Amino acid sequence: MRIAFEVHQGTTGVLLIHGLSGTPYEVQPLGTFLASQGYAILGPWLAGHGTSPRDLFHTPWQDWYLSALEAYVYLMNRYHTVYVIGLSMGADLALLLSAQFPTQGVVALSGVIQIPDWRFQGIGFFKYVQWWTTRLKGGILNTQAPQHQTYSWVPTQAIHEQKKLMNRLKSQLNNIKIPALIVQGKKDSIIPPLNGEWIYQGIASATKELVSLEHSDHVVTMDNDQAFLFEKIHQFIQNSSRTRV
Repeated sequence: MRIAFEVHQGTTGVLLIHGLSGTPYEVQPLGTFLASQGYAILGPWLAGHGTSPRDLFHTPWQDWYLSALEAYVYLMNRYHTVYVIGLSMGADLALLLSAQFPTQGVVALSGVIQIPDWRFQGIGFFKYVQWWTTRLKGGILNTQAPQHQTYSWVPTQAIHEQKKLMNRLKSQLNNIKIPALIVQGKKDSIIPPLNGEWIYQGIASATKELVSLEHSDHVVTMDNDQAFLFEKIHQFIQNSSRTRV
């Protein structure tokens, strides 16, 4: 396991999972905030990331999942309870983990299960026509935010793996029964903002909440509603911990 950042303290661990072609540093601001509230935090690198975009040619979605699972087990061996938080593709991994393992709660930030665009739907074919795509641009409206670090280009094979992950998650959504906080930026330019509603409706959690951020794009951890979002997540963890059986 490659770790970008970690803080060990208290009895509750929080796993923070980054998105496709991104880095753990896009979720580190949230991790830093949660650490200041007394939580242990862990931000791992997913397989195929933090090296070269060429590595994504040979990285199936299952390897991303195994990276997240290894980090989850690492925290479970050290802490009484563990929450899982993910951004974008990382949100999908967090949700899938929570469908298959007893996480204390899950926070899905800009998760995605549907992209109706015909180019995405046909990515299994287009990856043979064009084997790479340019950087996944945009995603942040806040002009004062630090530069969002991503690969300069992404193999279309990786986009196809994202689609496979989405399909797998859709089949598992109704197995998610733990407390869930679903967050979606209303001005998301990367995925259809309706994904938040689709995920919310699909999970079987008795305790769940959908939060729409009025002034945020896709990378909500670095955007205009950051302060509100971080406090909302803190409240979610506090409330879920109180109701733990």
